Amino acid sequence: MIALLRECARRFLPACVVLLCLAPATEAQEAIEPDRPDVTNGTHIVDIGLLQIEVGGLFTRATPGQHALGTPITARVGLTDWLEMRVGTDGVLTQTDGVTRQTGAGNTQLGAKLRLWADPGGVPVLSILPTINLPTASADKGLGSGDADFTLAVLTGTDIGRHWHADVNYGIGAIGAGGGEPHFVQHLASVSVSVAATDNWNPYVETFWFSRQDAEGSGVTAIDAGGIYQIGNRIAIDGGVQIGLHRGPADLAAFGGFSMIVGDVLGGHGPEGRARRAQARAARASTK
Repeated sequence: MIALLRECARRFLPACVVLLCLAPATEAQEAIEPDRPDVTNGTHIVDIGLLQIEVGGLFTRATPGQHALGTPITARVGLTDWLEMRVGTDGVLTQTDGVTRQTGAGNTQLGAKLRLWADPGGVPVLSILPTINLPTASADKGLGSGDADFTLAVLTGTDIGRHWHADVNYGIGAIGAGGGEPHFVQHLASVSVSVAATDNWNPYVETFWFSRQDAEGSGVTAIDAGGIYQIGNRIAIDGGVQIGLHRGPADLAAFGGFSMIVGDVLGGHGPEGRARRAQARAARASTK
């Protein structure tokens, strides 16, 4: 296990250092708001033109001899005030049942977050997130079903007092069962509550429920807790633990990662371009 974690660090840390060096300092932009590490997604849309990368590691243990490791990565780009596009992957997956071990690439996700309604201040309080999960993981190795999944989540959230915030999600999806079987319907409900303990530190607690995770399965409920620590406006690191709530041995998971605003990828259409145009207008006005 330790050797596997070291291998993941060897693969991802050099890329992270490069991204950090390339990321421009954008003083006027809002502080980063990652959707990881909890299951619940916030309503926030990445600012126009900005590329936000979210990288993590996830270790899960179903039984003492059965565990898995994933390395999810998501890239989010703000296209307009109301639309964000995203592409993600489960990364490199490794799972073992205590006898055999399988390793390979995970599935790929394509999605978009759309703001439907905002309060007068412009903060979105209702968004939707349609997603297609492409079957790029090997079904022969048991890393995926081999079928595409189609999901739609409704996202809402609100501030509670000065320091607390709650996000609520409801999702429904057509999930591939594999083996030529028809898709089955899956429901998701989740609630995540966080508190701004300091200017940088935001601990949270969450509970979520899946109606089922396979065609013949039953409902799954879990709780998790963790925190997000912001480093300036562009970087956040996170971590936490999760435990399943059901009879028998508890499913356990530990996760951690980081998120980073890499920079303005739409040139003059992003926040830096808008700031430059505003400065130019101010300069012209001062010369009149």
